Amino acid sequence: MIDAAKITQVSELFAQAKTIFVMVPSQISADQRAGAEALVSSFVGAGKEVQFFSPEEIHHESFPESEDVIPLHELGNQNLCVSFEYLPEQVDNVSYHIGEKTGRFYLTIRPQKGQKPLDPKTVEYSYTGAEADLIFTVGVKDLTELEQLYLEYEDFFNKLPIISINSFDPEFAAASVNTGSSPSVSQEVARLISDLGLDISSDSATKLLFGIESATKNFSSRTANAETFETVGRLMRSGARRISQPNPPQANIPGIKTPATIAPSGEIKVQEKKAVSKKKVAKG
Repeated sequence: MIDAAKITQVSELFAQAKTIFVMVPSQISADQRAGAEALVSSFVGAGKEVQFFSPEEIHHESFPESEDVIPLHELGNQNLCVSFEYLPEQVDNVSYHIGEKTGRFYLTIRPQKGQKPLDPKTVEYSYTGAEADLIFTVGVKDLTELEQLYLEYEDFFNKLPIISINSFDPEFAAASVNTGSSPSVSQEVARLISDLGLDISSDSATKLLFGIESATKNFSSRTANAETFETVGRLMRSGARRISQPNPPQANIPGIKTPATIAPSGEIKVQEKKAVSKKKVAKG
């Protein structure tokens, strides 16, 4: 559970931010991913400019992916940079204009009189720079886990407040949402979104429900508590759909010796043992 003081701190940082980055490491659980992506969607719904980052592609079996939440893998994507091999005589004047009919942007680089113009083959395009007011990290133990996202932009991280969502309070965070005593990250994220007064879309609710089921092994884990099921109820009322989890866990049911699994519907299914017939062998 998140204490009131931390909620106040997170709320103040969130209210002041216009642009928010949500970041996760490459190695992340389905539960952590669900929480991160739900944050992205809820922040966008609150009118924030949000970008989602991960050093590499993230894959989880059966995860309810959505096309509007796709992680970027490079942080410097704010400004378009045009570069070329520079010779002083080839750059005398730089200007631009917007075509009235085409609506296109034209950048003109004029060489000195009598000199050859730039060779277009040497011109390269790239994105640089990053601008944000607040960073949320989910499942990040150390900022170096963000690999190129952090290692090439350490100064950028040092200037911004970071809110960590993890099972402990890391030193790099200005504020932390500690999930250590909770059955799942998704449960705490659902609570955080509610405490911030934000809406949860049906897609986000589905992801959070998937995360809770993944972390609690379809509710068979002893860590699942009353708040877990209260959260599930709220998510279902927000339009959450249950998604089949890979490899259903085995359930130990008193009085039943045969293996049992918990179906996505919540129904406990007991595997029936096939009867083995015994044939008597006649004595010769």
